[in-house]
Amino acid sequence: MNRNLPRVAYRPREAAEVTGLSLRFLYYAIQQKDLPTIRVGRCRLMTEKALREWLERKTEATVEAKG
Repeated sequence: MNRNLPRVAYRPREAAEVTGLSLRFLYYAIQQKDLPTIRVGRCRLMTEKALREWLERKTEATVEAKG
């Protein structure tokens, strides 16, 4: 497998490692339908794009709240 290919999707544990967020927090966001995921068989994945957009929305909401 070529490890030089860009990632297009992450499992929740991998997304937690990449973002520095807790796995529990990510599962909560998934449960609340705040973070979109896809299922491939029994595997739950979040696309890199969805994860990036979700983080941007969270950043914008934090900035607006501090106002």
